Amino acid sequence: MARWSGAAALLALLLYALVLGTRCHLPRQTVQATDDSTSTIYVVRHGWHAGIALRRSDIPGTWGPAGRTFPGAQMLEVGWGEARYYPGHTRGLWGVMRAGLWPTGSVLHVVPVPDAIAETFPQNTIVRIPVGPSELDALGQFIADSFAADSTASEPGFYPGSRFYRSGLSYHAFNNCNHWAAAALEAAGCDTSPRWTFTVGRVLRQAQACGTLIQQGSDE
Repeated sequence: MARWSGAAALLALLLYALVLGTRCHLPRQTVQATDDSTSTIYVVRHGWHAGIALRRSDIPGTWGPAGRTFPGAQMLEVGWGEARYYPGHTRGLWGVMRAGLWPTGSVLHVVPVPDAIAETFPQNTIVRIPVGPSELDALGQFIADSFAADSTASEPGFYPGSRFYRSGLSYHAFNNCNHWAAAALEAAGCDTSPRWTFTVGRVLRQAQACGTLIQQGSDE
């Protein structure tokens, strides 16, 4: 009987993983990389997370309120994560379990970058990636699709002037913040494997294969 119970539990776990895998709702808009690089994006490491930074002038109007809220910024840096864990409302073991074991809501963290990106993030690892027009458009739309349709700023973020915005994507172990960052890089033309990118270290390795490390931070 114990053997059958163990097999049933394993089967239930596998079915649960399959359900979560099929509920991964990352917006996908991938383009082929080109040599016609006209702009630059940046990948910024924040502990377990990674954010993507774009020049303010490269941000499409489809970002809604988030694209209009920071008119004085030279760039905007965006990260994505679980709705309660990312802002710090729920942490510890329970926060990790809640964020990973079943689908929950999510938010985007938008940070205005007033000057050089290394000045805003002096302690963080930063990778610079050149992109062409089609890659830039695809990345901009990828991020736009990550916002909820009626998304407005919900609360202050971690940096001066930064804000959290509600996302329409589901967060869980098979669709976490690093899957999102890798999918953003894929949209920007980098050769990544979003579904198999569970850690921020892999995000940074994929980013460096596509660009150049410009700052080694203390956030390793």
